[in-house]
Amino acid sequence: MKVSRSHAMRVLPFFVISSLSLTIGYGQAPSLVLLDRLQGEWDMTGMVMKKPVRYSAEGMFVLKNQFLSFHMKDVAVPSAYEANLYIGIDSSENQYIAHWLDSFGGAGARVVGVGPFSPEKIEIVYPYSGGRFRNLFNYDSKKDEWTLVIESESPDGHWSPFAQYNITRKR
Repeated sequence: MKVSRSHAMRVLPFFVISSLSLTIGYGQAPSLVLLDRLQGEWDMTGMVMKKPVRYSAEGMFVLKNQFLSFHMKDVAVPSAYEANLYIGIDSSENQYIAHWLDSFGGAGARVVGVGPFSPEKIEIVYPYSGGRFRNLFNYDSKKDEWTLVIESESPDGHWSPFAQYNITRKR
């Protein structure tokens, strides 16, 4: 079978677009550069409801690199608090998607957090039944450190501090 050059040129864009969509995949992250900076072992110090806390944390990609798992554990023995935060990117909606699972149990686990994708910061809002919470991750590239501010929203829409952490890389 002989295919004319003009026919091949008309069909070629279809094959290129089909191949690209299979390569990119539905919902895959456009860029995980910022999340990649959360990988590794970390010390977290800060305040939760005005009480000092200290956690050990580890960030790593899981589930074929679709989510960053950030595991936090209180350094007290026995541990008073432990959490796994899973953050991914839904490129079809241009959003971060997050699940915060912790030692308080399943009630909070049914909530999915979302926030606008940004290569500069991670902002995720969780619409819990008792009120919304917001996670604000900011990265300082000069120090290779993070801050995490967690805020709760009052019924009038005002955001108030709930927790704040400095996240420094273990050396």
